[in-house]
Amino acid sequence: MTKTILIFLQHELNSFRMDDEQAERLAGLLPTWRVVNAHTEKEFLAVLPEATVVCVWRFLQEWFALAPKLRVVSTPAAGQDYFSVKWPKGVEYWNGGFHGALMAETAVGMLLGMTRGLFPAVTTYRRKAWPRRELDAMMRPLAGSRVTICGFGKIGRRIGELLKVFGARIFGVNAHEHPAPEFFDKYDKCLSIKDLNIILPKTDHLVMVLPRTPETDNFLDARRIALLPRHATVCNLGRGNAIDESALMEALSGGRLGGACLDVQAIEPIPADSPLRRCPNLWLFPHSSALSPNYMDLYAAEVAEKVAGLPCRR
Repeated sequence: MTKTILIFLQHELNSFRMDDEQAERLAGLLPTWRVVNAHTEKEFLAVLPEATVVCVWRFLQEWFALAPKLRVVSTPAAGQDYFSVKWPKGVEYWNGGFHGALMAETAVGMLLGMTRGLFPAVTTYRRKAWPRRELDAMMRPLAGSRVTICGFGKIGRRIGELLKVFGARIFGVNAHEHPAPEFFDKYDKCLSIKDLNIILPKTDHLVMVLPRTPETDNFLDARRIALLPRHATVCNLGRGNAIDESALMEALSGGRLGGACLDVQAIEPIPADSPLRRCPNLWLFPHSSALSPNYMDLYAAEVAEKVAGLPCRR
């Protein structure tokens, strides 16, 4: 009996929409499966009763009753908390694990933008005719800098691996100590959260890729911000709950931090009157760190690999 992968990945952004050509490439990777790319909810619901795997941005609780053959709900989203549903017995949830390569480039771009004066030159000092003195006071090399990455999973490790190309030293922080990756050298360390207060005063750049959990609410609070050196920068590419934004703005406004880049915020989209928009040396991005024309190709390759490993159900 032919098993069906049902795709319903429509989105306002091209990067987050799977087109028919990409769906055909997925079908080519799984020749024994039927792949259906639905363009409307009506098309999706018509095929849902036959679906073994669905690839979606959205799934409603009542749809489980329409899908007796369903074994997997898959989403490209990285967050493990993406769907607010109760999972029936026998249905797995797959979230995307392919984002690291894309987000690593964004993280490095953020750090270079701040350390090499690119962002201040075109924003803070854009009205100054020749701001060499101002940039001279803030520009630092990325090579040899100490980068602490909070959330040293798949994404955090890809960020660390790319930063090693620039000669940075990496401190990878997770809830528990973990084995060092192969790209580490003698200057790099894997640490647990209990070590964070020790390493923050030695940190030149703090990169955060934490998931949204109760434990990560205001993870970077006023106390931890105060431990960072005055020249330090902060990048958040995880979830917006992880930073006390008021404390961050106070530190930036008072010149107690070198700069910050936020790809994620506590409230998204950012309100037009948000004080974040007026904070000095704070650069905001619209939750866009993984946008890329090959986003869905990477997702499709990951789905194909996982589907190929699904055990047969008798």
